[in-house]
Parts: sequence; structure tokens; C-alpha cells
Amino acid sequence: MGRPVNASGEKTRQAILDAGLQTFAEKGYYGSSLRDIATLVGVRESAVYNYFSGKEALFHAILDAADETRHEEWAAFLAEPMADARSVLERLTTRILEIFCEPRRRYLSQLLMSDGMRLARRGDLDLVGRMINGAEPFKGLIRRLISEGSLRAADPDVLTIVFMGPLLVWRQLHEVDPDCAVVA
Repeated sequence: MGRPVNASGEKTRQAILDAGLQTFAEKGYYGSSLRDIATLVGVRESAVYNYFSGKEALFHAILDAADETRHEEWAAFLAEPMADARSVLERLTTRILEIFCEPRRRYLSQLLMSDGMRLARRGDLDLVGRMINGAEPFKGLIRRLISEGSLRAADPDVLTIVFMGPLLVWRQLHEVDPDCAVVA
């Protein structure tokens, strides 16, 4: 029971990442074991060690993959035409709500909400840094819209909170709704 049948090394690695994220979200970081993750993938626990040195390395690889995805999405969004601030913010709102509904994002949010503070206290996660870095592209967009005259001058930090606050509340309200329908 090594690599799953007909799976490449990269597919197996991705399957382990996906199973790790799901297991951490469902059982919590501290309640999960590499054996749980290996079982979900259909490999031996020793096969997980071919890709990750341990649970902490797997956890950080999951966070790194999420960061890479976020950076790619921001780059794609910022490359789109930005005719007026209203349409940009409407498109961004719709996309953020869609992202909140993606299973991987829901799992990541669930994991960070359940174990984030404990991991941060132990020094295994820079939770504040993740939040600040996550908001930085949006602040850059706000600064750009202000400098272009599309938004009136205001503190980008405050505008970020005002914009993101209701979206985060929506996210929490829809945490229990597996359909997580977004109406544009």
C-alpha cells in the first residue's frame, strides 16, 4: 500500500495535502495523526514521510499552498480591467464570497479558527502575520483606487476593515451551510 494505483508522485503529494487539510479541519491539528491522513489517502503512514518530514511539515506545506493560490488569484484579479471602483469592488466581493465557499478554503478557515490561537501561542503559526499579509493586496488595491481618484482619500486600513468585516460575518453565518450559495 504505497502510492495509490495509477498515481504519480505529484498526485500522491497533492492527495496527502488535501487529506491533511480535510483531516486537520475535521479533527483539529492536535486531534489528527499522519496515520489518519494516510488512511484517507489509501497509503501507508510511511508513504507520507516520503513527501513530508512530519505533521508540522505537512501543515506548513498546506499553508504555503494556500498562500500561493491566494497570490495567484490576486495577480489574476489585479490584471483585470479596473474601469471604476464600484464595479471592481462588486467583482471582488462576489469573488471573495465564492472563495469562502470553496471546500479547501472552508477547511482552512475551520482549521485556523479551531486551532489557530493554540498554534500561534506555541510558535507554530504566525496568525497575526497571516492576517496582515492576507489583507495587504486589498490595501494595495484601495491605495491604487484612491490615487486614481476612484475612491475618496481615507485610511486604507480602515477601508479594509469596513469592506472585509461584513464579508467575514457572512462567512461565519454560512459556515454551517454546506451549499454556501452566492447570489450575485
